[in-house]
Amino acid sequence: MLQMTQMVQLIIFALIMSTGQFLFKKTAISLNDLNVSHSASLNLFDNISRLIQVPWFYIAIILYAFATLFWLYILQRIPLSVAYPFTATTMIWVPLMANLFFEEKLTYSYWMGAILIISGIAIISSEG
Repeated sequence: MLQMTQMVQLIIFALIMSTGQFLFKKTAISLNDLNVSHSASLNLFDNISRLIQVPWFYIAIILYAFATLFWLYILQRIPLSVAYPFTATTMIWVPLMANLFFEEKLTYSYWMGAILIISGIAIISSEG
């Protein structure tokens, strides 16, 4: 059975990863805005050259680097078979952030899936 501090660490990890995904979406939106202002069809190299102009990208990369170090810390204390299922909560957090900040819609299927994810994690983490 997971200790409360371990569970909090796993939730924080999932939130950090979800925030990284949110920042990658902000990066993509910024790239679209940059591309629209140049109105030409851009190839991959052009997109990469524009990417270096987007601060959100750097923040997301730094956040992912921190998350990787935090994950290593977590795995020193929690078995992978118990810790890894918590990463599935990113499939709950990211759409919630998308709904809140990008006004993306959440469907009935999303809520049913979220309940199943939480149920699965509860079952896995309760076994000791």
